[in-house]
Amino acid sequence: MLPTSNSKQYRKDYVYNRKSDAFYKFHMEAVLFARTEEICALEGATLVVPRSDEDISQVHGMFKQYPDIGDLAWIGNDGNKHDSIEEIPLINLDENVRTDIPIRGTLWAECDVIERTGETRRHICYRQLPFICKVDTKDAIEDKQCKVFGKGYRYYENVGSCYKIPELALEWNEAYAECHAEGSHLVVLNSELEHQVIYNITNQYHPVKNAWTSWSFYAGVRAEKKRDNSPIVFKTIFNQTLEEAGYSQWSENEPNNDQGHEYCVTIFKNDGKYNDIYCKDKYAFICENEVQKTS
Repeated sequence: MLPTSNSKQYRKDYVYNRKSDAFYKFHMEAVLFARTEEICALEGATLVVPRSDEDISQVHGMFKQYPDIGDLAWIGNDGNKHDSIEEIPLINLDENVRTDIPIRGTLWAECDVIERTGETRRHICYRQLPFICKVDTKDAIEDKQCKVFGKGYRYYENVGSCYKIPELALEWNEAYAECHAEGSHLVVLNSELEHQVIYNITNQYHPVKNAWTSWSFYAGVRAEKKRDNSPIVFKTIFNQTLEEAGYSQWSENEPNNDQGHEYCVTIFKNDGKYNDIYCKDKYAFICENEVQKTS
């Protein structure tokens, strides 16, 4: 059993280990090594570097929770020499390995992985594997004014909410989960005043890395996919219609359900209004947390 305690808290998707006094998250999604550092940083953490028995025990226990994901996960480099998982073939027959892009000065650079047994090895960086993020308690970020576990939020007293645009673009489901994990939610417009606040925020913000466009930001609105000819009904993540939420303005000629697969919603930078979009595209997104106004 993993040593956990409710005495200390961080994001909703991290678990606490009292022996190491740190929080951990096992990412089951398989990604390239370079992507892991971006994702951990988004969460206010770093790739775990097993430097103690407690770290290794924690990772071993997390592997046990996911018996079907394989036996390897990316970790940070500890600066030591480790054996390689496999020899590099003279002729590559594996289509899943990129051999045409230099990585850190060589086509076959290797990064650190941890085996299910807890042993650290080396593996080709262009494999796609799960990974583990860690943050020490002393480094865990808590914004007490905005009541979230994350940095970058700003409080707007005129609407009584805190907002943040994270530095990485995600799909709608991923963006929803990221805001939720910090203790906030994807933004929902509740008034003309809030619409103006968000319009100003998005027009003052720099473009987000890896976003499909620089003018769309995911919001907490989507619709169920229709299998008949009934009208598409967009609702907020709180199961309200846009009219019930207090703001229902769409950008010109929207929603149009382009190519029949636009069931998620973004806010357009040019007018601050809603636009329907394909949920699997990666866009910037806005997290919001309502907090009580100070007197």
